Amino acid sequence: MRRALALLLWILPALATAQAGYPSKPVRIIVGTSPGGSPDVFARIIAQKMSESWGSLVVENRIGANGNIAAEMVAKSAPDGYTAYFCDSAIWAINPALYAKVPYNPLGDFAGITTVATLPVFLTLHPSVPANNYAEFIAYAKANPGRLSYASAGNGSIHHITTELFKSLTGIQMVHVPYKGMGQGSQALISGDVQVAFTSYTAIAAFAKAGRVRMLASADGKRTPALPDVPTIAELGLPGFDMASMLGALVPAGTPREIINRLNSGIIAAINSPEVNAKIAGFGVGITTSTPEQFDALMRAEHEKYARLVKLSGAKLD
Repeated sequence: MRRALALLLWILPALATAQAGYPSKPVRIIVGTSPGGSPDVFARIIAQKMSESWGSLVVENRIGANGNIAAEMVAKSAPDGYTAYFCDSAIWAINPALYAKVPYNPLGDFAGITTVATLPVFLTLHPSVPANNYAEFIAYAKANPGRLSYASAGNGSIHHITTELFKSLTGIQMVHVPYKGMGQGSQALISGDVQVAFTSYTAIAAFAKAGRVRMLASADGKRTPALPDVPTIAELGLPGFDMASMLGALVPAGTPREIINRLNSGIIAAINSPEVNAKIAGFGVGITTSTPEQFDALMRAEHEKYARLVKLSGAKLD
């Protein structure tokens, strides 16, 4: 008993000293998507700004299994604040409902730092599809079952689940073509290898402005402030349709609260800087920051929400 108490009295001051000197080495920001996807783009923008006052922050892409590979790595990392994960709702909400088993506990292995943004996805077509609006697209898809193919960022991604739910509710048929990330999926759409995608504005903004793809509607339940003229699918025929992914930053469970709070302050300060705020808003997303406690509560709520939606979509993976 005395030995345990002595050890505790030795550890606590050492831990306090380590926290006081945090960060004393580069912080790794893990991203489970390919370069060009929303988590990767925003992680790099925020990390670059934070590096001005924090020192080095290194963004690493660990691609595979719809973010599960990166999630497992982060879950097993030391809870010392030197490994963070920029990811979306797939990790804590979609994958656990979609896969028979995931290699981490979605609500037990992570602690939230802050939400970053709401990531709406938009029903987007290649110009070869003879449809200039939502109604024309639905009519064409129903008249040509199985003729259209759609891209996603991989099985189980928000793009996949959204499209499968959309198909089940509208009664249309399209062929799924999964890619390793929406960077690749968007390029396939732009080149005409696929004709349809629910994609983020981040991935196709420049091509939409150039007329190389056609954005018809948002899957979010409300219109995006940066794109006020793009209607929602809920407005156009599917009341209640609301599919948007939340981007946030996580650390391994057990990370000291003082370090989580420092990361929270650092990330939010970077997001609120005029240059970063303008860049992120320009991608057609809703900037949404939170306290760590608010993010933890949101993860629990989305975990329940997407369990229902994945079941309704009919999607399932081994």
